[in-house]
Amino acid sequence: MARPSKIRVRHRLLTRLLLSHILIVSLPLFFTGQILVSTARKSIEETILNRNLEFTSRSTRLIELKLKTAKDFIKSQARNPSIYEMNRSRQQLTLNTLVEDFDLFKELSVLDSLGRVLATTSFEGRVSEQESSNGQQTKLLARLMRGESYQSDVYVSKENLPMLDMAEPILQHNEVVGILYAVVDLKAMWDIVRENVVGKKGEAFIFNSRGVYVAHSDARKVYAKSKFQNQAILAKIKNGESGQIIYLTPSHEQMLAAYAPIGDYGWGAMIQQPTSEAFAPAERMQVRVLQIMVISVLLASVLAFVYTRWIVKPVNYLVSGMERFSRGELKHRVEKVGDDEIGMLAEHFNDMADRLIEFQNTLKRTERLETLSKLASVLSHEIRNPLNSMVINMQILKRELSQKNLNRNRVDRFYDVLAAEIKRVDQLVTDFLMIARPPTLQKKKTPINELIDDVVMTQVASSLNRGIRVERSYETHRLEVEIDPA
Repeated sequence: MARPSKIRVRHRLLTRLLLSHILIVSLPLFFTGQILVSTARKSIEETILNRNLEFTSRSTRLIELKLKTAKDFIKSQARNPSIYEMNRSRQQLTLNTLVEDFDLFKELSVLDSLGRVLATTSFEGRVSEQESSNGQQTKLLARLMRGESYQSDVYVSKENLPMLDMAEPILQHNEVVGILYAVVDLKAMWDIVRENVVGKKGEAFIFNSRGVYVAHSDARKVYAKSKFQNQAILAKIKNGESGQIIYLTPSHEQMLAAYAPIGDYGWGAMIQQPTSEAFAPAERMQVRVLQIMVISVLLASVLAFVYTRWIVKPVNYLVSGMERFSRGELKHRVEKVGDDEIGMLAEHFNDMADRLIEFQNTLKRTERLETLSKLASVLSHEIRNPLNSMVINMQILKRELSQKNLNRNRVDRFYDVLAAEIKRVDQLVTDFLMIARPPTLQKKKTPINELIDDVVMTQVASSLNRGIRVERSYETHRLEVEIDPA
């Protein structure tokens, strides 16, 4: 009978149940974690973009409001010809009062139609650092004398502050009689930009229609007259569009940005933040989800191992009992391992073992009866021969005894034959009874050396005829074992 092979680790029930428990725990966690991280990243991205866009829109509204306020104020004052008709001392007093009341203006000046300064709040007596050259003044004067408004680009003053010049013609009877010139202090715009910086690495800035920074959270870029170089965003700003975008900077850093135009000036405001910083919460969440997954898988592995061992233990008992039964321990029975299906299987196995022993005993009895039947047939044949011989010898013996001249030797001979046949029948019956009911073995200590010597001696003659010599060597000269001498 072939011995069952050992079960490999990967084929064991414990391994399969353990893997199934781990997969049942880890797969939902993995997919749930991926969905959570993806959803969180998308939600964070939308939140940051919307927040930055809101900050940008609010900043543009504030800046636009300040610029519009300054522009409207200059227009309203220029439309009042009295500011031109006043004497110089009153003009100076009025301009100083306006500068003190409106911190938006750094300087205010009144010029005549030839560009000469009539009154100014500037200590240097000139209208602007930006328009100080004769060529610029001539172009500016010609433009204003045509009744057009003027607004310069943002520039940086000697005090490293952002400035912007505005000028409006002073009309009297639809004729330009003078110019109201203002230097607008845009430091508040820089303050707004700095307030809207997001994160440690974020940036907020404002650029003009050419992309030159007019305000930046890093003022050095304004002083260096650096430019914003993303042409796609510049084009959208020129078209008056606002929006959100993720783009790569020239230094190949990915930015999460929101932009919006500032009025109809062609300017744009933008707030941006590196995606590595913006999505840091999502990355931390991903790491935490991964940690939770690892911890959950480890806990699930421990629990699954304990639970699986508890499930597999009755199966191992059952397998062990079957192995002992298969090795010939027919009286071995599997203990009760539970009230579940495995316990029921153990009970069925015990019932099967009991029935198997019954079938074995029945088979033995059947074989024994069949053997006895054959022996009875042979015995009847063997007994018939001595009985026939006995009958014949008894008839001869009767005839000899009936004769007058009794031959004693002849009578003794037939008597001996008759006795021998009777012994023969008795021996046959004894042998039959021994087969039908084997006697109990009568064990006693017998020297096995002598028994082997006797067997060898009976075969010495035939061995020598075949050229075989048998030699005996015993480590122990007298080794006794318990056997039945018969």
